[in-house]
Amino acid sequence: MKVKNSTVACALLLASSPILANTKLGGGQPQPSPDEVDTTPPAAETKQVRPPINAGKTNQKFNISSITLDDTNKRNKVKACDTPRVKQTRPRARNIVSFAFRPNRKEVATLQFAMADIPTSKEEQVLLVLYSRCLSKKSKIKTPLSKVKLLLDENDIEILGTYNVPPVTANNSATTEMTIEVDLETAKLAQQTKAGNDTFYFQAALLKKSDFAKKHYGATKLSPLEAVHVTHNSCPNKKDFSDNFRSVNASCDKLPTKSN
Repeated sequence: MKVKNSTVACALLLASSPILANTKLGGGQPQPSPDEVDTTPPAAETKQVRPPINAGKTNQKFNISSITLDDTNKRNKVKACDTPRVKQTRPRARNIVSFAFRPNRKEVATLQFAMADIPTSKEEQVLLVLYSRCLSKKSKIKTPLSKVKLLLDENDIEILGTYNVPPVTANNSATTEMTIEVDLETAKLAQQTKAGNDTFYFQAALLKKSDFAKKHYGATKLSPLEAVHVTHNSCPNKKDFSDNFRSVNASCDKLPTKSN
């Protein structure tokens, strides 16, 4: 059964401050600064982040199958561009999508994230759409039950949205597809591009709702890496696209700790 989650949307603010910097996501999350230390006793917190023994196997096919513009919103707001093939260094994005937008206009367009091959479960699951401006070759955030590892830099991760995936019962078929709509605020996007950030990376994360509630984040399954590249006003030529995409976003040089 295809689940169309078209009524849920969140603003793609592309903010400069990460919101997962101090979230316990797996056993290897970096320690917070002295001003951000959690008062929870260490012993209890360690038990919370440990994945359950019977969490299950990873579905390797789980992925973001496409990132596209909603047809009703893309006119005169954001334009989809052809994406030339470009040589990537590791970690590599599975797909690259290119958009052009008008930086001097306050507009909202809608991006559609199509999820494919979502692993089925008799329990309700939680799906998170994660993004970052920066990548990490070796993440400190451990997800031992996912063969696809977290490639987003943990010092810059943002959550675009959190969505419920219904359980599979005897009365319905397997939930394998889901479309999520995310509102893109071009004024906020312009702030990022003017600051030297023109490429944004995405991964989806999936875990049982019970594990999510208990903070068993080590049980997370992750989708392969996807990338969105943006330019002002018009689509880039092949050379400009290659040069811009291969350059590191300016914000990545300003992170407090490099994880790679």
